[in-house]
Amino acid sequence: MTVQIADHLPTDGAAAMRATCTPTIAAMEGSLILGIAGQVRKLAEAGQTITDLTVGDFRPAHFPLPDGLRARLHDAVDAGETNYPPADGLPALRKAIADLYSERLGLRYSPESVCVCSGARPPIFATWALFVRPGDKTVSFLPGWNSGYYAQLFGSDHHFIPTSAADNFFPTVEAARAAIKGARLVVLNSPLNPTGTVISAEVLAGIAEAVVEENRSGRGPCILMYDQVYWALTQPGVVHHNPVSLVPACAPYVVQVDAISKWMAATGLRVGWAVLPPYLQERMKAYIGHVGAWAPRPEQVATAAFLQAPGALEVFRAQLVESVGQRLHRLFDGVMALRAEGLPVDAIAPQGGIYLSFRVDLIGARFATNEAIRRWLLEEAGVAVVPFQAFDMHEQTGWFRMSVGAVSMADIEGALQRLGALLRRG
Repeated sequence: MTVQIADHLPTDGAAAMRATCTPTIAAMEGSLILGIAGQVRKLAEAGQTITDLTVGDFRPAHFPLPDGLRARLHDAVDAGETNYPPADGLPALRKAIADLYSERLGLRYSPESVCVCSGARPPIFATWALFVRPGDKTVSFLPGWNSGYYAQLFGSDHHFIPTSAADNFFPTVEAARAAIKGARLVVLNSPLNPTGTVISAEVLAGIAEAVVEENRSGRGPCILMYDQVYWALTQPGVVHHNPVSLVPACAPYVVQVDAISKWMAATGLRVGWAVLPPYLQERMKAYIGHVGAWAPRPEQVATAAFLQAPGALEVFRAQLVESVGQRLHRLFDGVMALRAEGLPVDAIAPQGGIYLSFRVDLIGARFATNEAIRRWLLEEAGVAVVPFQAFDMHEQTGWFRMSVGAVSMADIEGALQRLGALLRRG
């Protein structure tokens, strides 16, 4: 006998969901970026030429894994490294990460400060879980990735601090200092998703000093979560800064989040980590262990070996930065050439990560919303971009994210030609 499950389900699934799930989960919205991806896919399936600049990922055809990482991954599986790893990561990988931070960032953490997880998201989620109680003040800066979802999940009193293109989409020191007072968690990301901009030493030092002052004020602990998952993808001449390097006194209050996802083009291998004080690492280890968010053992073995291979990482990183940079700079140069024609576009020169900040200055002139501009670009020019509204920024400013991780140089040339033709038609 076969049971037809659909015959036994409620006819109104939405109402049943609201009655069954907690209010927090019932009210949670889906990802705007994934919704856009669905629209892009439908148009492409219908035969329209689309340059997809929405994807915060790497297409392996353009950005393959490092050869040394791939080979070591196969070796680990063949060697039987397929059972459970320790909850906070293999000792060899934790040591390799500590050595990496010492050699590349000048930060001498012990392996006991490292907690390995399945990508960068689990340590981000775990940081919120470790430190944020319902009603606590939490702070992030606009635009920024996913803080609104986490604030909703944990019921915090979240403060979004606006920024501007004039300030590289980072806060001023004065605005950050005012926002941090009374905060339990401060979320900061550089190089920044979605803008591709990099925080200055002056601003980062000011934020780190404010965190130290807040912890000494008696108002309660204040944690800075520093997401630096794109740190190794800064463009030549651009310097990545770290809060602990600039203000060592902030070390007890900083959780650093990182992963191989971006700077090894290895998003699907799910190896990430947090670096934090050892007395906090123990609590994160327990949390990660209970939810089973550890990275797969073969990937950990391979990553540890690749990080310790002399020169291998630096060779790959240089190649990746060059390839990403070619795409970002071609997009930037193309947009600025259109601007030189008097067309209503603008961009910020590439600094880090895989993103370009791109503006279509038609709000109030022809369009009322970024969403209307986005659809126009997609449907009329086949250029798919993500509005900053996907990153908690509600103001209609005409700013969008362009990502180069899934496109070729030929794709970019086609997008620029179609974009120019559309803008000239008006």
